[in-house]
Amino acid sequence: MRALVLTAIRELQILDVPTPKIVGPDDVLVRIRACGICGSDLHGYTGQSGRRRPPLIMGHEAAGEVVEVGPAVTAFHPGDHVTIQPWTYCGVCAACMDGKHLWCPHRSLMGMNIPGAFAEYLVCPAVNLFLIPASLPFEHASLTEAVAVALHAVTRASLKPYETAAIIGAGTIGLLVLAVVRLMGLRRLIAIDLDAHRLAVARDLGADMTVNPSIENVVEATQAVAGDTGVDHVFEAVGVSATFRSSIELARRGGEVIWIGNNEHYAEIDVQSIVTREISILPSYAFTLAEFARALELLAGQSIPARQLITRHASLEEGPCLFEELLQHPEIIKCVFRSTPC
Repeated sequence: MRALVLTAIRELQILDVPTPKIVGPDDVLVRIRACGICGSDLHGYTGQSGRRRPPLIMGHEAAGEVVEVGPAVTAFHPGDHVTIQPWTYCGVCAACMDGKHLWCPHRSLMGMNIPGAFAEYLVCPAVNLFLIPASLPFEHASLTEAVAVALHAVTRASLKPYETAAIIGAGTIGLLVLAVVRLMGLRRLIAIDLDAHRLAVARDLGADMTVNPSIENVVEATQAVAGDTGVDHVFEAVGVSATFRSSIELARRGGEVIWIGNNEHYAEIDVQSIVTREISILPSYAFTLAEFARALELLAGQSIPARQLITRHASLEEGPCLFEELLQHPEIIKCVFRSTPC
């Protein structure tokens, strides 16, 4: 099969690689019809995060069509449309038994620890598959993982309809957080980003105010919506020192800061400000299986504006040059590889 392989830092090649085979009785062979490019894939390409090491087939936001099933698989059949929950886990450790699969010490993420979905085919356990309705395009279904990440972050917070929320970073995850927070009833939302196009999309999705830190003082600008005391809930979806610091500065006394961004290993922050103002710092990573299922429901019910977020489509063959394009054009919010028209 053809696959897009990270062969070195900042080097991607289309290569012919062996088509994966069903090995275990619970395995399923899926033809990948759509796979989103995550910000973490871009950071893997540049070597920024250090979590993706070449040679590697990246890609973990996938949807496709079942081609073949193992002898023990009864829930899926060839021709079924599915989206893929990308984490594998042991299922028997204390964390798994408690329903916290992402805490499993044996977990692996496809496209990071094991081969991913920037390829024509992928084999994965049947337990990782979720049926998608025929009415849901493959490319929209490929957003399920990203929606689940946003949903998990929002559920970490204690939101009340009369409160304010600020989202730092209007990329895919930040905009999805904005969409989910709006669904949960908050009516005073602030989006913060350096790119004017992304801020325009945030306004289309319901942001009451948008702020560009390159031309405005963020703290002063947000007071028009949040008041002098600060923001009740701040979602950080970038993951660098400057935005971590900004998230703390924006929060009111006793407010909540939810950190989703995960790009830098270390960050300089004002600990005294956190302690003396009793700000709650809530890290958010990945999602639960129930949140993944709920994310798929939201997409199927068109509660999430998938069409507005997918602003670039590409074939796998474009991959070797595509990542440089995405790095140079931040106005591209979500790019999805697709093998057929969706």
